[in-house]
Amino acid sequence: MQKDTDKTLKENFLKTLQEANTIAEALELSAFPKNMLCSALAEDKSFLKAFDKIINLKLEIALIEAALKSKTAGILCFSLTNRLPKKYNKSPKESPKRTEAPSKIIYENDKQI
Repeated sequence: MQKDTDKTLKENFLKTLQEANTIAEALELSAFPKNMLCSALAEDKSFLKAFDKIINLKLEIALIEAALKSKTAGILCFSLTNRLPKKYNKSPKESPKRTEAPSKIIYENDKQI
């Protein structure tokens, strides 16, 4: 019975978090205890995944809003590259390595006949 109650509380918190402005607001509106949030994040992988998905989306939205308002978005950009490195931390592709030795270079002044 307790597991069902905990599951319902977690689901309610995640739904509330999507609409809330802050985590504290979501905790208050959903009546989800802060200590339970910490435990759930540490012990429940599916809850952690859902929580991260919501937070990452909120960060992306905040970055877009900041960019549209021409605010400094450095901290938001930093957060996104650290939370979503596969999506935002794209490094330039390495240039292919040369495997054969270069042929003799002939300078214009040293033309051979």
